[in-house]
Amino acid sequence: MNTNAFRNFDDSTHYNHMKKIKKRYTITGSLLLVLFIVLFFMSTFIRYYVNKNSAELMGRQVELGELHINYLKVAIRAHDLVVYEANATDTFAGFKEFYLNFDPWNLLSNEYAVSAISLDSLYVYIQQDGDQFNISDLIPPADSASVDSTVQVSSDPVHFIVENINLSRGKIDFYDKAIDNRLLFDDLNLNLPVIAWNSEQSEVGAEFQFGERGTVFVGAEVNHNVGRYAINLKTEDLELHPVSNYLKESINTGGISGLLHANLFINGDMEQVTDIVVSGSTHLDTFKLWTPEGDNILTFDQLSASFDSIDLGRSYFSLNTIALKRPRLVASLDKDMSNLERLLLPLMEETADSTEQVETVEDSVVVRYKLDSLLIRDGWVAFHDNTLNRPFHYDFKELNVTLTDLTQDSDSIPIQFAVNMNDQGQLNGQTSFSMIDPFHINLRVELDRLRMMSFSPYSEYYIARPITQGDFNYDLSIAMTKTQMVNDNTIRINELEFGNKTGDTTATNAPIRLGLYLLKDPHDVIAIDMPVTGDPSEPDFSVRKIIWKSFMNLLIKTAASPFNALGSLVGTRPEDLETIPLAYAQDSLAQDQKQTLTKIGEILTKKPELFFEFVQETHTEDEKAHLAVYLSKQKMLMEKQPLRQAEDSTKLNETLQALTNTDEGFIQYLNQQVSGADTLGVTKASEQLIEASLLDQKFNALLTQRNQLISAFMLEEMLVDSASFEVRTADLRNIPEELKSPNYRVEVSIK
Repeated sequence: MNTNAFRNFDDSTHYNHMKKIKKRYTITGSLLLVLFIVLFFMSTFIRYYVNKNSAELMGRQVELGELHINYLKVAIRAHDLVVYEANATDTFAGFKEFYLNFDPWNLLSNEYAVSAISLDSLYVYIQQDGDQFNISDLIPPADSASVDSTVQVSSDPVHFIVENINLSRGKIDFYDKAIDNRLLFDDLNLNLPVIAWNSEQSEVGAEFQFGERGTVFVGAEVNHNVGRYAINLKTEDLELHPVSNYLKESINTGGISGLLHANLFINGDMEQVTDIVVSGSTHLDTFKLWTPEGDNILTFDQLSASFDSIDLGRSYFSLNTIALKRPRLVASLDKDMSNLERLLLPLMEETADSTEQVETVEDSVVVRYKLDSLLIRDGWVAFHDNTLNRPFHYDFKELNVTLTDLTQDSDSIPIQFAVNMNDQGQLNGQTSFSMIDPFHINLRVELDRLRMMSFSPYSEYYIARPITQGDFNYDLSIAMTKTQMVNDNTIRINELEFGNKTGDTTATNAPIRLGLYLLKDPHDVIAIDMPVTGDPSEPDFSVRKIIWKSFMNLLIKTAASPFNALGSLVGTRPEDLETIPLAYAQDSLAQDQKQTLTKIGEILTKKPELFFEFVQETHTEDEKAHLAVYLSKQKMLMEKQPLRQAEDSTKLNETLQALTNTDEGFIQYLNQQVSGADTLGVTKASEQLIEASLLDQKFNALLTQRNQLISAFMLEEMLVDSASFEVRTADLRNIPEELKSPNYRVEVSIK
């Protein structure tokens, strides 16, 4: 065999073999090169496709800045994603960077695994306008989301594990267009170490900024074995102002502000949603609530609460302390309504307009609660009454209230309170009430040296005079059960004085001022001990109304029967001051009449603001008849012995007083002067003897003389100011029958 031939054959075979190998590697390399190029430009292609076709794919324009795929780590990183609103101009959502690292090796054990997910600077803008949202167009119709019931779904749980979930520097902007309110959740950070299908316990932590300065932290642990969770919620400087517009739907306010701080621990059951127990503490600082006009209506420095347990599942509420520091309330009473009623008007109208019938369901759940103490410190209520003829302004300052030991079974819960009355007095009190019997109440209040001048707008409105001085002291006690209230009122008013009469036309006809003045003792003190009783079971029962009605009845009764008080002032019977009886034809003052006038003079010395009226009353016909007899006797005596000297006048009066109607000489004289006198009788005969014109003249002169006698005695004997009394004669032509008797009726009033 030719050696060269074999050699040539081998070379040819080797060449062909090498050529095949080269061709194989060339194809493989080309495929790898193409695959590399495709993979290398895959992110660019995807980014280009998304940017170009997003509007058709999802109905929104999307811009993706960068997209990187790490094939070795099986990771995706996207930068600068922006999703626009439907108008393709405004930004709806986006992020600065998104990173996802998938772990493919777990697929070998039939488990989907993600080793890391991070989202940096997420931004979402949500706008609500009634029932519509700016994402409504992205939600498919209900029919398109229906599930084919014929599709077989595996009952085996999906095996998954997601680790290292992080959200940093997120921002959610929510705008409610209907009420023009914006809520901004900024600097949102979320850390979730792991989520797995078979995790026994999960942990999560989230933190974000709310408003300009508020921060919120939420930490949670979930125990899947026992199906329970624990949450720690912390807030710092959480502002209330961003939710003001939501509050306007219920109350008529211009807005609220304040900073909420909380540290709450929440434990619950994942299946029993009502099994929730909350403990911790919270406080609200620098709170303000103002009117639409911008005026503050309620402010306080701090409202704090600490609680051991709020157990919703067992309906048990255990609180340690609720404390309110430096509350400031402005209460204004206007002619139409108060500012507090105006504040709650939308809520009251909504309640009044509601016609929905709610079925009453008997609730067998017993609510249990415990409050160790409720404290109000350094409160202030600024009260304005604009319903009077001029505004009344009053400040209740340094208000302090302490309530302790409140439980659902407490039969005597003590409350202590104190308030500075406008720097014009001090009120202190204590009370106790029962949670078992709401009618079981005991109250004791002491009001010390309340300056009364501040209440002049009320006295001007009701009695048309200002209060110029006086202090009010009041001890009040109330003991009440279901069927009985026993109330003691001890009132002491020192040196109460009223000013000049004003032009107020709203003054009541009730003689309040006279009643108060008559109650004064010689030391210028009004002392009232007024016990009051009532039955709380009566439908119209009201403690305030009962006390006020009793007090007003006392004043009116005193004013209506002034001589009861005046009689005790000078040590005489009231009836001895009410009238000054006269004898018919009496033309001088008797001793008992002078004594009555003397007592009245003493009263005016002690109570110079009183004004007395002496009103002369008589029966005109009877008075003239007696006067005719008197004049007839006088005529007889003067005919027998004419007057020549003063002594004769005195002797004549003495004789007249002693001369009776049965005197034989007088009867004989009448028979001589008047025809048929013996049949007419003394009175009729005398009326015929005295001419009618003379009798009228003497009658009128007698009335005038009596008035002059009273005036002279009061002015000259008692030295009473003429402005303190008046003497006059009643309208005798129209006088009622019951008043037709000779006397002076005494009336008393305030100047």
